Amino acid sequence: MSDPIQAQLDALEAEQLLRVCREWTPLPSGLLRDPAGKEYLQFASNDYLGLAQDSALITAAQEATARYGVGSTGSRLITGTAPVHVDCEAEIARAKGTEAAVFFSTGMMAAHGVLQGLYGKDDTILLDKLSHACLIDAARACGARLRVFPHNNSARLERLLQGERARLPRGGRLLVVVESVYSMDGDLCPLREIIALKHQYGAELLVDEAHGLGVLGPTGMGLV
Repeated sequence: MSDPIQAQLDALEAEQLLRVCREWTPLPSGLLRDPAGKEYLQFASNDYLGLAQDSALITAAQEATARYGVGSTGSRLITGTAPVHVDCEAEIARAKGTEAAVFFSTGMMAAHGVLQGLYGKDDTILLDKLSHACLIDAARACGARLRVFPHNNSARLERLLQGERARLPRGGRLLVVVESVYSMDGDLCPLREIIALKHQYGAELLVDEAHGLGVLGPTGMGLV
């Protein structure tokens, strides 16, 4: 009897789509070392500012671990909110000029937490075609009507906003989802145009700053 899982793996390998985790040892200055000892200069990291090897952050993490342990030991809503969480969220909110901030363990969880927590079946979400997969998955999971517009095409977005505004059920909301810096190509969204459209059609806006924070803006707080 054939193994269906192995057959699926074989098919992926034949199509050169089989992905396997490779072992790397991170080194300072953006270098990686493979198990054979060969070193590489890598360009696939999200650590644009080199913070993963920053000595001050390493020391702070060691001090926090010594004080609070190696895990929160509970969800944020029960026993998992420590003073460092509260202080860091307040500092991020101050730096970004927002009313508040909330931390998630991963970017994927942030997407799902925001979209599933705030939007539902009566709402419509309009996503840029090159939005990250986690945003698309979260939009689908929340049950809202999902529309996709061509990448950075403000004219097409406006036509969609016009149509979706007219068909929106009472109490429903429109949400536009974009990234400030798109991770695959590194290009920027036309944020001023999108904000103008947001106001014109009474929509809300989610900007994913995963690749803009620490890189763009006069204080490094992103494109927003």
